[in-house]
Amino acid sequence: MRTKIYLIGHRSPDTDSIASPIAYAHLKNETEPGAEHIPTRLGPLNRETRFVLDYFRVEAPMYIDNVYTQVKDLSFDEATNVRLNTSMRSAWELMSRTGFKSITVVDDTGKLTGIVTLGDIAQAYLTSGGRLSLGPVPVRNIVGALDGELLVEGRQEFRGIVEVVSHGGAVLGDGGFRVEDSRTGDGSAGHDGPGVLLIAGKGYEGREVLEVPGLHVVVLTHDAPTLPELLRGAHERGISVVRTPFGIYETTRRVSQSEPVSHIMTSTDLIAFSLEEQVDDIKETMLRFKYRYFPVLDDEGRPVGKIARRHVLDYTGKNVILVDHNETSQSVEGIEQARILEIIDHHRVGSIETDQPIVFINRPLGCTATIVDDLYIQRCVEPPKPIAGLMLAAILSDTLAFKSPTCTDLDVRAAQRLAQIAGVDVEEFVRGMFSAGTSLEGKSEAEIFFGDFKEFRLRNLKVGVSQVNTYHTDLVPLRQRLAAFMQHLRVDRGYDLLLLMLTDIIGEGSELLVVGNQSEIVERAFGVDLKQKPIFLPGVISRKKQVIPRIIRAINAM
Repeated sequence: MRTKIYLIGHRSPDTDSIASPIAYAHLKNETEPGAEHIPTRLGPLNRETRFVLDYFRVEAPMYIDNVYTQVKDLSFDEATNVRLNTSMRSAWELMSRTGFKSITVVDDTGKLTGIVTLGDIAQAYLTSGGRLSLGPVPVRNIVGALDGELLVEGRQEFRGIVEVVSHGGAVLGDGGFRVEDSRTGDGSAGHDGPGVLLIAGKGYEGREVLEVPGLHVVVLTHDAPTLPELLRGAHERGISVVRTPFGIYETTRRVSQSEPVSHIMTSTDLIAFSLEEQVDDIKETMLRFKYRYFPVLDDEGRPVGKIARRHVLDYTGKNVILVDHNETSQSVEGIEQARILEIIDHHRVGSIETDQPIVFINRPLGCTATIVDDLYIQRCVEPPKPIAGLMLAAILSDTLAFKSPTCTDLDVRAAQRLAQIAGVDVEEFVRGMFSAGTSLEGKSEAEIFFGDFKEFRLRNLKVGVSQVNTYHTDLVPLRQRLAAFMQHLRVDRGYDLLLLMLTDIIGEGSELLVVGNQSEIVERAFGVDLKQKPIFLPGVISRKKQVIPRIIRAINAM
């Protein structure tokens, strides 16, 4: 099985944090086929990104909410499942082949119903005394346990006792168990009553065998003749006849092994784990119950594997590549347990730590997709049209169609190259993308605010900055709605400072909303008086390059 590596963008994903993981995963899978690179997302798609994915007909990345180690991440053993009617002998043979001392029992839908261990089989065999349980045993189990051949097909199930007839027709049993009250007029047992399985050896007489009360099954050993009168009578009375290559002793021993595992399995207080459970949560259970193996179940309750303590001890965490971010506060939950292999980003260096050297590509460009495009060029791979279109959209989005101060010549050249590959008219595409992305119709305050939100830890301050791009939008009602929402959010989540940039794509500037007990930081950073509202910052359209650096410098100066 190929190693899975998850490519993860930041929380509150924008177009770049969706497009770049998709594009980079495609490049990695083309050039490094030994691993499976899987693009992911940490939240819902915004309208702009959905427009882009629909435009280029690309499926959205898989949603994940954490990278904690889960049972499905472990290299556990394959499941060894048997059906309820499987014979003890078949179960024992399966254990012998696989080396496992326990197997899972499933019903007709494949769901877990019990567990059978080698000890269960041994105990059942030692206490059977050569007799079958009164519980029903499929005749096919008897045929299988005896390596036999079905000469006459009669009853499908047997329940009762085992007796032996040999020289002269003498019946050798356990004291002559008979079921007189269940006999029918022809001497055989009724369909639902208990009966007799008769093992016939050399010298048996067919007529006397057929007269045994409650006869359900006849087993002919290797030296027993096949008498025509027995076959005719068995066919007339619905009695099954089985031929086996073994003698009386081995036949008697094997017959007791035809009993279904459903008779001996443990079916209550079963302890199993689902694929989605976190390894940290199952460790305590595994330590408390000293079982060798625990079943692993899928979403339908079907056993798909078995897990032991060694599987948990051998695992090192999920393999991930971080794209378009490198700060813990912006990354997926559980990132501290994951094994970070690479970081591809264009933001400031943040708080992510690794336990080993990694590939860390961080370049002062307008978009992560520009970096990914350069990696395509370096590896002499041309992206398919849809992938080229996604990277183009990411660059146009992050650079606000080349108007952002973060935009570089390399971003422009990359966009031009990608537009040519994708066959896209840039101006027409930008209008459609920005119109879709800036539409706020039907959105709640939370959806608007967290659509492009990033949290920062600056010194000892908890700061959040949201950016909402506007395109022919009336800001007055929007400003009122979001200001009240921000006040509640700051108190509920303990922010020292919350900022909202209402960025006018056409006017190339941002209106600033500020709440928090550290508002003097913003006044110092931008030289504004927050009492004078609204606050419009001409030319300020980049959170990364024009807002966060100024906030950091203001905090340091204070």
